[in-house]
Amino acid sequence: MKAGSVVKLARGVYNHFKLESFTAILVEKIPRKDSLEYDWLVLADGRFIELGRQIEQSAELISEGQE
Repeated sequence: MKAGSVVKLARGVYNHFKLESFTAILVEKIPRKDSLEYDWLVLADGRFIELGRQIEQSAELISEGQE
């Protein structure tokens, strides 16, 4: 997955953040200083949220970004 990709979020993310839609856009990778390397900044329901890189395994890719 790349920045600009449109994804369908997993139900757990949807419920946790009390979103109104399962659709989100990956905005950018946020570097981390541990072994997990990065998180994702995601735009969902008109707000920015940070999600772990596990989103790459749990979200369904709808449209690949152009990065």
